[in-house]
Amino acid sequence: MNKVYGRTNSLQDRVTRDKNMELEREIITKFSKKTISESFDIPEPNIDGLLTYCISQNDFSELEQAGNTVVIWEYLKARSIEFK
Repeated sequence: MNKVYGRTNSLQDRVTRDKNMELEREIITKFSKKTISESFDIPEPNIDGLLTYCISQNDFSELEQAGNTVVIWEYLKARSIEFK
């Protein structure tokens, strides 16, 4: 019945959004906003925008499985170029 009313999709979207937000918090914990700002030459107030941009990408959720800080850093580096 939930499928008919779209509740299942809504709940799945919420779970995905929550996982992405958790991954975003983890990224900020590993690399401070200041470090990201200085490394990628993006003003610190715009780092939230960069992270929002990253979250909107289809491959962002794959970083959760990577768990490797080097992989996450390279992802941020590539996306920061696109973001600029």
